[in-house]
Amino acid sequence: MKSPERSSYESANLTIDEDRVLTYSNIACPLDCKYCFSNDLIRGYENESGVYLSEEQFDLLEQLPPDVSTIMLGCDTEFLLDKPQAIRVLERLSTMGKDLSVITKLPLSEEYVLRLAEINDKLKENGNLLTFSVSIACTDSQGKWEPRVPSVAARVETLRRASAAGIATMAAIRPLIPDVAESELDAIIDMTKDCVVGYYSGPLYLKELSEETLTAEDLAVLGCTVSEEVEDVHWMPEGNRFLKIENPRLMAHLKSKIEQSGSILFEGAADGMNYLRGRGRAES
Repeated sequence: MKSPERSSYESANLTIDEDRVLTYSNIACPLDCKYCFSNDLIRGYENESGVYLSEEQFDLLEQLPPDVSTIMLGCDTEFLLDKPQAIRVLERLSTMGKDLSVITKLPLSEEYVLRLAEINDKLKENGNLLTFSVSIACTDSQGKWEPRVPSVAARVETLRRASAAGIATMAAIRPLIPDVAESELDAIIDMTKDCVVGYYSGPLYLKELSEETLTAEDLAVLGCTVSEEVEDVHWMPEGNRFLKIENPRLMAHLKSKIEQSGSILFEGAADGMNYLRGRGRAES
């Protein structure tokens, strides 16, 4: 059977990006992180039915081209907010012959992690992977940037539970918030280095500078680089434009700290998935 045209995926809120497909639900995330752009990913309407994947999306995912190997879930919302629905989605996708990638900011119970481990085992039987990332972008400055997100300690405990259950885990220090202290990054790595395969990070994207987040003066003091012109972000709906903000000094510190810990800094979740695939082939 011929695979649908890629435009069919775009119209169904699925974006194929090289060897991965990004899934969008049009369900707003309630966590309201100050750096988050999830509401800008809502593509013209909110999904009133509140489902992570529609039947149309499931049908298209079943017909993905062979070169698309990874399904990345919940790219515009907190995928584990509705935990029973998330399990049902993962169970259904686990039979499609694709690797699955999930990221969360929420703590999970031991019972729930065991449900994820069962899905992971099913994927492994079929030669596939589940990668599970927990987002931890800051510690002491959580009140400023992530006021509604559960505690760092609870998220770290979830990583430990997932790792102990045999699930490949990563910590997403993403975005790399320009004004976090080096000590915050050190703390994140010290708390997680024994229970993750690696880390990934990336720039901060803001629509505008403000007193609530960062000002031009803040960025100058921090030595940040800012795109001279706002740029289109390729995985966003057309017309969404952002300032791309990077702190080279802080990124250098992060890389050094991760290297010292004996771990790996990936370019992103997809890069981590590729590493795990390669490791799996080496071990088999």
